[in-house]
Amino acid sequence: MAKKVHVIAHTHWDFEWYFTVNESSVQFVYHMDEVLRALEEGVLQYYLLDGQMSIVDDYLRFCPENRERIHALVRARKLFIGPWYTQTDELVISGESIVRNLQIGMARAKQLGGAMKIGYLPDSFGQGKDMPKIYRGMGISDTVFWRGVPNEKVQSRDFIWMSEDGSEVVAANIKNGYFVGVDLIEKENPEELITRVSEGAETGQVLLPVGGDQRFVDFNLKERIAAYNAKLSGVELLESTYEDYLKAIQGEVLPRVSGEFISSSVSKIHRSIYSSRYDQKYMNDKLERRLIYQLEPLMLMADSLGIPYKKELLEEIWKLVLRNHAHDSAGGCNSDATNQIINERFKEADELSYSAVDYLTRKIAESRKNTKPNDLVFYNTLPYSVRKTVRFEVSVTSPSIRLWQEGREQACQILNSEKRYRGEIKRDESLYDPEKYYYLHTVSAEVEIPGLSFTTYEIEEVAEEVETGQTAGNSIENERYRFTLQSGQATLVDKASGNEYVDFLWLEDGGDEGDTYDYSPAYHDDICRLDFADAKVSIQTGELESRLLVSGNFAVARDLADRKAGKRSAHIPYQMEVRLARETERIEFNLKMDNQAQDHRMRLIVQTDIQAKHSYTDTPFGTISRPVIDPHLHDWKELNWREEPTAIFPMLHYLNVHNNKSSWTILVKGMKEYQIVGETFNQMAVTLFRSVGYLGRPDLIRRPGDASGNQYRYVETPDSQLEKELHFKFALVLDPAYDPAKFMRDYQHYAVSQPYYQIQNLNAFTTALKYFVSNPLPEKITEPPLNWQLKPEKLVFSSFSRANDGGIAIRFYNPSTTEEVPEEKIQLPRKMDVAFTSLNGEALTEKVFTEEVSLGHFKPGEIKTIVVYPN
Repeated sequence: MAKKVHVIAHTHWDFEWYFTVNESSVQFVYHMDEVLRALEEGVLQYYLLDGQMSIVDDYLRFCPENRERIHALVRARKLFIGPWYTQTDELVISGESIVRNLQIGMARAKQLGGAMKIGYLPDSFGQGKDMPKIYRGMGISDTVFWRGVPNEKVQSRDFIWMSEDGSEVVAANIKNGYFVGVDLIEKENPEELITRVSEGAETGQVLLPVGGDQRFVDFNLKERIAAYNAKLSGVELLESTYEDYLKAIQGEVLPRVSGEFISSSVSKIHRSIYSSRYDQKYMNDKLERRLIYQLEPLMLMADSLGIPYKKELLEEIWKLVLRNHAHDSAGGCNSDATNQIINERFKEADELSYSAVDYLTRKIAESRKNTKPNDLVFYNTLPYSVRKTVRFEVSVTSPSIRLWQEGREQACQILNSEKRYRGEIKRDESLYDPEKYYYLHTVSAEVEIPGLSFTTYEIEEVAEEVETGQTAGNSIENERYRFTLQSGQATLVDKASGNEYVDFLWLEDGGDEGDTYDYSPAYHDDICRLDFADAKVSIQTGELESRLLVSGNFAVARDLADRKAGKRSAHIPYQMEVRLARETERIEFNLKMDNQAQDHRMRLIVQTDIQAKHSYTDTPFGTISRPVIDPHLHDWKELNWREEPTAIFPMLHYLNVHNNKSSWTILVKGMKEYQIVGETFNQMAVTLFRSVGYLGRPDLIRRPGDASGNQYRYVETPDSQLEKELHFKFALVLDPAYDPAKFMRDYQHYAVSQPYYQIQNLNAFTTALKYFVSNPLPEKITEPPLNWQLKPEKLVFSSFSRANDGGIAIRFYNPSTTEEVPEEKIQLPRKMDVAFTSLNGEALTEKVFTEEVSLGHFKPGEIKTIVVYPN
């Protein structure tokens, strides 16, 4: 029987990279004209449009007259579009973002004739272990990709890829890359090409994708197929599609594989791109938190009170963010011009999402019945109650305040006060009316708010002056910890265990002679430990929280030349706040640095009492255990791997090491990379940022050979040196045992802030929208909106959003890779219709009218979505 070679005509269209989206869009407009003509005239039988709908949207923005032509070709199964909105990164993007990417992409493709039901990610820098269950939840049973599969794990090009929950997809791995078939067009080497692409093809079916980055349409494809067929025996090349290829291997016995694929044994994987352009990764993390944990649930809260749900507004914000999730965009391996556009999209999404939260919190607060001046309304956008010490600002005429709720005084602590003027500004401030001054207080208070609800506090103005200054001291504590900074060394006492950890935290600076794809140590390095020996230290203590304030300058090499010479001529000013709130089991750190050096990497080092063999971190919908050292760290060159398999790994929200006695967890906001280091692997190293000046460099220590990106010229990226102020937020939690569900609850408690609004007319500029007046709702709000309590102990709450049919979709998952979760139940505020659905909203059960919802048994890693329909 002749071997079937499936020739797939396609393009891989990075809509931005070392060029901008504006530059590539012009070419794409004309490229699409050629694609449509080739398909309509039969020059090509099929064409794959790279699996992403964003480029189709861009084309129709400029050429709306061709919408029906695209629709007809998609319906006829000649042009293949979707299922993605953009080809996502799978390792540093949250699970809910990946789901939104597919939901928006598939919905958009449906409007144009239907999405290709294949998880097509030909160039993502590694494959996340949760993708099989995400795909199956979206109704996708097959995937096609290139990078990351280790030779030693599976050599077959086709295999069954499994998740812990039993979800399976058929995977077709293009081991030679999505561009391998260009040789069919450009070279006369039929036997060599077919031998190369047939290696590992054990089913008699072979993939030969013909396309490449921004490649033109190959109008002579049919002629080249005929020419190769005439020269080959026992082989038949045919125009085909990925759908037809996957149908052809149905029924074959395929090997079964699980886990993530981040090996460089076959292709570059860029196992340190996770720290490139930290500023953008921080913004993405901030926007994901706001969209998933604040704006989506807040819109549903507002909708229940009569404020219309703005689906299109939310979707447009998501599209801005999703455009920054494409593998190059998320990685930061772009030209400066492209990264500037990425920043502009982040800025637009930030302003839109923040303003939406601002408007809704204000609208609800001002629409309550019996609204009074100085009411302070706090919101909880999580579906379970929270009790925490929060910080906020209030504007009052008095130098101090008290806080009341329903006749009971609530503890509060003024952290800082500023006098502000609310009259018309004048050049001569001596003319200001003394009656028009007010105080802007930064306050700390403990609040308790039911799930998906709000709580109102009353501010009482107090005439007494309050001392808010800092005092001498080097130690702070709460009920759980004592943190001391003395002689540059940080010491932590864990009161629960009685253990003391001396000199447990510092920073590390080393050279980086890599590029925006990969960290690589400098050829002449100077790695230095940065402690706080010369820092100024003060403390501020109070009833609700204590702060230790540190400021100083880190001395590091200015550039690679100074590093080679052993000079530390650059001084990086920094400020760090260490915060311990009352009855809180985490230590919070807020670090600001003004980076004044180039070509270096800075890491946070936390020294533990654990000699780790594995690290643990969260994935889009689960957790993963990784070895602290790669077994091929010392023989990768002999094996012809493409880059050194340093145990540098991606992370989303936390990093953990533990043994049978203790557990250390770092919660992060925006840092996405870590490594376990130290002679006994007892140190957690979280990369704060990397500073480099080129998109690609050749001959790196960790990645010898040609440059990544553009191999033919250096593309300078001075902006990627990040010579500016950088902000890092993280927290440390010590536990007696490993509990991944608790870690994610800790993360949500730490990272999701409580929106608030004060009824006042002193300060018209608390936010950009405060200056503009707004009508309250015609029907006054007499009680909080939803008031839910959904908190299964062994599950992770993932999202609370609008379902396609208008219901409320609530998602949970089991983060454990090994343990099943038996029957869990959640209590609704009242009886409602409830049904279980897939990730893409397809009903899995009939609706049941109930107040107590049985979530049922959760397999390891399993995701479940319930949709409720409030009456």
